[in-house]
Amino acid sequence: MRSAGLADVGLLLCLALLAGPVAAQERGSARQAQEMVARAIALYDAVGMARALREIKLDSQPRFRDRDLYIFVFDLTGTNAASAVNPRAVGSNAYRARDADGRLFVQDMIARARPQGAWVDYRFPDPLTGDLMAKSSWIVLHDNLVFGGGIYLGEIGI
Repeated sequence: MRSAGLADVGLLLCLALLAGPVAAQERGSARQAQEMVARAIALYDAVGMARALREIKLDSQPRFRDRDLYIFVFDLTGTNAASAVNPRAVGSNAYRARDADGRLFVQDMIARARPQGAWVDYRFPDPLTGDLMAKSSWIVLHDNLVFGGGIYLGEIGI
């Protein structure tokens, strides 16, 4: 095996620098968020409420958590029924929760939720960076539950 020359080390360093930030900043798409919500609803229909909400909350094979995408479910009072990113939130009520701009975003989600789905915009901490960012969540009303999954909008804002 030959030892790496200066050019080889430089090339590897450049590739590592280029690959690192791109991989860390890869984000889910709007279509992927919609598909993830549809999968969560399909699971709910297939196995029932208790098992589906438990699987979303404790998903060891992240079908409901991928990069910055994750599923959340709450009832029409704003009580969290499942969260793929924060299982400790289950049971808490977020009806009066405000985002950084003062929006009552959970109330907005409940008001706009429809079986055919709707997008709701607000600001929320990004699970990849912890930074407060613009977010748009796909919200679907199903069996008196609000299923949601959102995308973080980064620099484009809302």
